[in-house]
Amino acid sequence: MLRLILDSHENISIGAETGFMGAVAATKAVPGWTYGKDWYRRIAWTEDEIDARLREFYGGMFQRYAASNGKRRWGDKTPFHTAHVAQMARVFPDSVFVGIVRHPGAVAVSLQNNFHYTFDAAVSYWAATNLEVVREGTKLGPRFVALRYEDLVVEREPVLRELVRWLGEPWSPSLLQHERVQRDRGTPRATDGSTSTRDPIDVKRASNWSRELKPENESVLKEVGDLAAFFGYDALGAGDRLPLACGAGRQWLPDGTDLLARRSEWAGRVDFEQRRPVVDVDADAVELATRLDRVERTLARVRSRKAVRISDAIRTVQHGRSARDVRAAYARLRGRN
Repeated sequence: MLRLILDSHENISIGAETGFMGAVAATKAVPGWTYGKDWYRRIAWTEDEIDARLREFYGGMFQRYAASNGKRRWGDKTPFHTAHVAQMARVFPDSVFVGIVRHPGAVAVSLQNNFHYTFDAAVSYWAATNLEVVREGTKLGPRFVALRYEDLVVEREPVLRELVRWLGEPWSPSLLQHERVQRDRGTPRATDGSTSTRDPIDVKRASNWSRELKPENESVLKEVGDLAAFFGYDALGAGDRLPLACGAGRQWLPDGTDLLARRSEWAGRVDFEQRRPVVDVDADAVELATRLDRVERTLARVRSRKAVRISDAIRTVQHGRSARDVRAAYARLRGRN
């Protein structure tokens, strides 16, 4: 929804999700190869030089798209780009970042309904993603602001006025009528994340999810209660949010510097360096099954190699198995060859 709103501004173009930073990362560090990391240094290129080429290439693609819509400024919204913030900030040194945050219960219910997550996995995804937002956002300082979804839908005009002012853009009434702008432009009715492009901002969106919350879900939400409270939420309620301290001239959008100060205050309650596993939210069941099959086949090939089988036999001794076991394993190995 925020993407559609900002894309309705006369100067800003933000199209459908691209995931292009995955391609940037793979270009700078070729996956699956011993010399893949910083491969360009082998032919006397510096990281600054490769970044400049990547900026020219990908920036040029987005700039052309923006120009085709009569706009001068471009942006991108892709959920998994939370893992690429530092790289994006380096490749595009004049970029700024808006991290949108939402109540963990609302996110979990949405992931359950739209992507078939279990409630536990959805809450874990919320925690992992938002911890990454805090870690990377605090490094960016004034180049980053956090925006709570609930603030956006409940206090839409003052929040949007503050946001476009921070972006250095003039106010536009189109921001309050994004559904009309997108309809008149011919934007498809449904976009990424099953978001309707025709729906206006609805205050009820801030709390509708709570009607679907089940009693057994409460214990899961309690586990992320401190992180939720860091963002001003009551993990078990969809009611009022506590205000977040912001710098001068801002009421709704704490920047990276504000979050860094808040992070220091909350260090005893939240482990901000915790690394949780993240499940690919956009992968469907067939794609995940295909990936799993590919991994299992690769592991089978690796385990079939002689050196690996000998190494496994040696580890049996290290874990208390006898030398006889190793000799028997090696005899079986010779029999296969």
